[in-house]
Amino acid sequence: MKVDRKTEEKILEAAEEVFHEKGFDGARMQEIAEQAGINKGLLHYYFKTKDKLFEAIFSVALNRIVSKIIAILEMDVALHEKINMIVDQYMALLLKNPALPRFVLNELNKNPDRFISKHINKDVKIAFLKFVASVQQEINNKKIQPIDARQLFINIISLTIFPFVGRPLLQVVFGADNTEFKQLLVERKEHIKKFINNAIEI
Repeated sequence: MKVDRKTEEKILEAAEEVFHEKGFDGARMQEIAEQAGINKGLLHYYFKTKDKLFEAIFSVALNRIVSKIIAILEMDVALHEKINMIVDQYMALLLKNPALPRFVLNELNKNPDRFISKHINKDVKIAFLKFVASVQQEINNKKIQPIDARQLFINIISLTIFPFVGRPLLQVVFGADNTEFKQLLVERKEHIKKFINNAIEI
């Protein structure tokens, strides 16, 4: 049987939705087939095992996150511009894919050896070292307060990602419905940028 690109795309779209919602353990091939509007036999023709289908989905998901940050960290721009760009890019990505961070973090925590060695390569480490160098340069030039670049990086990522991961809890605490909470997330990027840049300014 000839591989049909449209059918494959339907499978990947359905699998992404199911895996993002239920993770590897909770997802079922039958449910993915039904979501894609095909029978289970055809699904297995395209992806012989759930592992292979999951690997395809996880690779795309992690690449969406990692590729953006590598590109920004390697840019030769001022530190505050890097911070603003990371926040802008990630908020845009996560507003379109709100289940993405919870999915990636859950699976990384369940199977770190399986995924980290395969997907977190030397390019990521090199990009981070460039970020460290840019932080140190700004410190040396008296443009920002002395700060551990690792702590700064964690602050940027966690302040951006946590509202998406902690959404169920935050909505209850805030008494916010889906529309109200989404508006809060839309407004959040300016708060993050202002908070981080003000915190490191001299």
